[in-house]
Amino acid sequence: MGAQAATDGARAGTPFSPRVAVFLVAEALSAVGSWATIVAVWGYAAYRYDATPGEVALFGIAFAVPGLVLGPVAGVVVDRLGPKVTLGAAKALGIGAALALLAADDFRTLALLCALHGVVSTITHPALQSMPPRLVDDIHLARTNALVSLTDELAIVLGPVAAGVGIGVLGFRGAFVFDAVTYAVGLAVLPVVRLAPVAGAGTDGEAVAPAGFRGALDGWKLILHTGVLRRIVACTFVVHLLYGASLLSEPLYVRDVLHRSPGVFASLQTVFGLFLVGGGVVAARLGDRVASFRFVALGVGISGITAVVYLGTPWVAVSFAGVALWGAATAVIGGPSRTVLHRATPQRAHGRVLAADLVAASGAELLGVAAAGLLVGGFGVRWTIFGCGLLVTGCAAALLVADQRAMRTSKPHDECRPAPFRQEASVDGAG
Repeated sequence: MGAQAATDGARAGTPFSPRVAVFLVAEALSAVGSWATIVAVWGYAAYRYDATPGEVALFGIAFAVPGLVLGPVAGVVVDRLGPKVTLGAAKALGIGAALALLAADDFRTLALLCALHGVVSTITHPALQSMPPRLVDDIHLARTNALVSLTDELAIVLGPVAAGVGIGVLGFRGAFVFDAVTYAVGLAVLPVVRLAPVAGAGTDGEAVAPAGFRGALDGWKLILHTGVLRRIVACTFVVHLLYGASLLSEPLYVRDVLHRSPGVFASLQTVFGLFLVGGGVVAARLGDRVASFRFVALGVGISGITAVVYLGTPWVAVSFAGVALWGAATAVIGGPSRTVLHRATPQRAHGRVLAADLVAASGAELLGVAAAGLLVGGFGVRWTIFGCGLLVTGCAAALLVADQRAMRTSKPHDECRPAPFRQEASVDGAG
C-alpha cells in the first residue's frame, strides 16, 4: 500500500497519473462519439440523401458559425467559471445535441441541427485546452498537449468504425445514440479531475475574470501584442481555411472525381486518421522538441502540399498516399501550437486566448467552405484544392520568415516564456 502511494505521488503532475489517464481516456471516447456523428452526417447521409454541394456546405457552416459567434463569450466563461465546470456544462448540452439529431429525416435538417454540435464544440474547445497547464507540471506540458490532441486524432480512426457499428446495429441514427452515451461517460468521469489553482484565484480556486463579458475581446488584444501568438493564430487560420475547403471537397471528390463508393471515402478518412495518430504518438514522444513555432509552421506548410497530392489527381493510389502524408503532417500542428499558446499567455487568460484561436479556426473554416462552394462549381475539386494548398504553403513560408526575423531581433527564448504579470493585469482589467 505504501509503495503504491509513493508511486502515485511520484507520478502526480504527469500525464500518466491515474486521474489524468482516466480523464484522457474519457475524452478520447467522447471525441470518438462526436466524430461518429460527423461521419454519419458528412459521409453516409450525404450519399443517402444525394446531398448537393450547397447542402454539404451548409453542414460545414453549421459547425463553424457557432465558434465564430460564441467563441469570445466561451473564453470568458472558461476563465470565469473554470475549465472543469465549463466542460461539464458542454457535455450535458452535448447529450441533448446528439439526441436532437434523431428527429431529422432529411440532409438539410441534419445539417441545421449540427449547429447544436457546433455550440458544444465552441464551449468544449477552450475548456478542454485550458486544462493541461493545471493538470500537469510544465515539464510535461508539451507531452500532455500532444496526448490531448491524440484523443481527437484517435477519433478520426475509430469514429468511422463506431459510426459503422452504430448504423449497423441501430440503423442510421445509431451513431447519434452512441454519441450521447459517450458525452454521458465524459460527464461522469469529470469529478475525478483535480486542477491546480491559478494565480489570482478566487476562493473556489478558479480564475477571476472581468464582471459580465467585458473581457470577451481581451484574448485578441493579447494576441495582437504578442508576436509569437500572432504567428500561431495566423497558422491556425490558414490551415483551417484548408480544412474548410476540404470538408466540402472530400465527399464530392470521392463521388465525382474518383467515382467510388462511400466505402472508399471512409477508407481514406481511416488512412488519414492512422497516420495522424502515428504522428501524434511521435509528437507526444518528442514533447518539447517539437513544441515550437517552427514545427507548427512546418506542419502547416506540408499540409498544404499533401492536401494537393490527396485531392489533386484522379488516381486512387495517389490519393491514398497523399492523405497518409497529410495526416502525418497535421500531427505536429495541434499539440505543439497549444503548448506555445499556453507558455506565451498568462494562465488566467488561457480560456480567452484559446477561444480567440477557436474563432480564427471557425472563421477560416467558414471562409474555406464558402470559397470552395463557389470555386468547385466553376473550377472543380482538383483545381480548387490546388489553389488553396499553394496559398496555405505560401503563408506558412512567409510566417516562418517573419519568425526568424523576430528571433534575430529578440533575446533568445523570450517569446517561449510565460507572459509577464503586467500583461496579465491588463488582460484582466486590473491594471
